[in-house]
Amino acid sequence: MSSSFIENLHVKEMRQFKELNVSFNKGFNFISGPNGCGKTSILAGIAHCFDHSGFQYSSLNENSEFWTDLTIAGEKKRVGIGKNSIQNAGYRKSSIKSWEPPLHEEQRESIKIHEVKQKLKQFCPLFIGTNRNIKYQQISGMQREAALDEQLNRRLSSGAQSLYGDSQINIKQWFVNRYFMIDKDWALEERKNWVHMVNNLSSLGPFHSNFRYVRTGKELEPIFSIYNSECFLEELSAGFQAVLSIIANIFEWIESTKPEGSRDASTAEGTVLIDELDLHLHPEWQFTLRDGLEKIFPKLQFIVTTHSPHLLASARENEVIIMAKNEYEDKYSLEPSALRFSGWNTDQILSEIMGVKSLDNKDYEKLINLAFQEIENKSLAGLELAIDNLKKVCHPNDSILTVLNARFASMLAVSDD
Repeated sequence: MSSSFIENLHVKEMRQFKELNVSFNKGFNFISGPNGCGKTSILAGIAHCFDHSGFQYSSLNENSEFWTDLTIAGEKKRVGIGKNSIQNAGYRKSSIKSWEPPLHEEQRESIKIHEVKQKLKQFCPLFIGTNRNIKYQQISGMQREAALDEQLNRRLSSGAQSLYGDSQINIKQWFVNRYFMIDKDWALEERKNWVHMVNNLSSLGPFHSNFRYVRTGKELEPIFSIYNSECFLEELSAGFQAVLSIIANIFEWIESTKPEGSRDASTAEGTVLIDELDLHLHPEWQFTLRDGLEKIFPKLQFIVTTHSPHLLASARENEVIIMAKNEYEDKYSLEPSALRFSGWNTDQILSEIMGVKSLDNKDYEKLINLAFQEIENKSLAGLELAIDNLKKVCHPNDSILTVLNARFASMLAVSDD
């Protein structure tokens, strides 16, 4: 587990939250709950603690306060702002009135947001939003990659924009740069990361997909293979593009924001925050994604939002943070659940964790009710028709269908007598 990670988030008077406190573990954190409960707002709250230019994405007021507690190589930090820092000029028009420090805690250094770039360069979280499609563009050659300080400043200034805008790296350019770079004597860490990625890419794909990088040809077009068929980068399905976008972003973030000697992806530490990790992925694929990410990045902390019961079923103990949408609650205190949900079925996760109120198919319900009405009316023809219609919408081994067929056979036998 990482020794540099986000411990918790505290916010007051931000968006829909009167007060919110969330604790995180050092590894995977899956934030789940009903639509509108504020899952993405948690990621935004963390982003605001590192950069004030992202305030435009949230409603704030004079009483707003927010901070994030961190452990960085064993040292305790608190970054954010306290009450009376915000000047509210209207919806999403907040600005800084004064830099009030976050609430003091013994043996924890307080860092105000405008001090982050000077005092917190050793911790730069990565935010990945929902825009993960890869558009075609022609690459003419290798492109210069920015220096460490420039990359750090860019990352620390774009957390909220990365969640809501389009600030992902140029995936294709990154692959082309590695094509030219990895055989150079000075690219020791980049070469090691490249081999690590290529060797483990298949662990991120769905079962039997054999997802792998094949080559970059003379036209500088990266080529991949899925289900043993080659295709260009932009021709990958939305799911493969989404996963590749996440992986490339993490590798690029590690190599561009860590000092030399700390850029090995298999040992690199830090926090990656991803909105809707399950986006574009087939349910079968969602079962394997968590373990694939851990295999490639074993020391990273992940804080992700999800609507997927399959991702939650892949989570382990103390990895799922369950949010409830309760209009009567002014204060939320959340922490990872001690439960493991691998033994829960999809319906149980959907209803009890994600707040889905009704899982019943309305057509299915109507056809079942109609079938029992025909039994009540002792109508063989009506029951036979109801069963035929039910077969069209339900599973062949549906238990109620079995019961109805048995009842039909019983009624038929009586009528024959």
